[in-house]
Amino acid sequence: MRNVVLTGGGTGGHLFAALAFADFLKDKGYNPIIIGSDYGLEKRVLPRYNIEYYLLKSRGIAGKGLIDKFKGFLGVSKAYFDALKLIGKIKPIFTVGFGGYVSFPVVLASVTKGVRSAILEQNSYPGKANRVLSKLCDFTFVNFEITKQFFDNAIVVGNPTRIKFENLERSIKEPFVVGVIGGSRGARSINNAMIELSGFETNFKIIHQTGDEDYERVKYAYKRNKKDWEVHKFIDDMEGFYRSIDFILCRAGASTLSEISCAALGSILVPYPYAIYNHQYFNAKVFSDAHAALILEDRDLTGKKILSIISSLTVDKLDEMSKNARRLCKPDACEKMFEIMVAGKR
Repeated sequence: MRNVVLTGGGTGGHLFAALAFADFLKDKGYNPIIIGSDYGLEKRVLPRYNIEYYLLKSRGIAGKGLIDKFKGFLGVSKAYFDALKLIGKIKPIFTVGFGGYVSFPVVLASVTKGVRSAILEQNSYPGKANRVLSKLCDFTFVNFEITKQFFDNAIVVGNPTRIKFENLERSIKEPFVVGVIGGSRGARSINNAMIELSGFETNFKIIHQTGDEDYERVKYAYKRNKKDWEVHKFIDDMEGFYRSIDFILCRAGASTLSEISCAALGSILVPYPYAIYNHQYFNAKVFSDAHAALILEDRDLTGKKILSIISSLTVDKLDEMSKNARRLCKPDACEKMFEIMVAGKR
């Protein structure tokens, strides 16, 4: 059995990129095995997939207080030794780390065991863990061209995505259908602004993923304000969702951006303000600089501001943003990573 270890998680961005690559590997006759964290989103998500996986007791360190950093260090140390045992048992042909706090000990264990290893830096601005790992592993893959400056010999491949739009051509018409999504667990500030927006007179339609916690509150507010906007806790059919909208308001996580670029969607990007190293802002700036998105910072996020921005958009403007977003799509990320990892060279 040709085993491959994929590691990463904590958030949907890291996990879903790993799952997209896992699907690709299965089609190639390999057996992908995911190693995640017992504290991350993967504990809830992975049981729904037909894939072998293991969960380690690994916690984050960056951005924590002294006591939490100490606990995190102990967790990473234990996870490293547990990962050594797992790598010895699995005997993977290669290992790829997709980010998140579990990625570090697993990739480090693979390097220790002499397994061909790589990391994928999904964000435009890399974290400390990947900067360290890049000096130890065989290959450093990056999503954005701008990220090459932080690494020696980085290879731009893009980011594996679940969304595979072939020859997509959008036909944007008024009234616009605007998608709103705050990530796999929703976003409180976005939901609050949308509730405020529902109190204004509007001429567009909304399809909104709220996450679990705010679903009832948002649904009630829309009903109270006589808006027949769609509200969902979670959207499973993301491809169908992207096809049904003309424009999107969302966070600026790397996986979300990879999906909306391949879906040829212009966007209002609201970077998560508490992301370590403020990497979502730098992700969003790549899209803004390419005239594929408008940046609305979380501190300025209000229903009135959203209304002002959407009201200023025209069919021609959205069409231009759609085409610019599509130019940022890298649909062959899996193929590039696979070819390099199998060959062992660029």
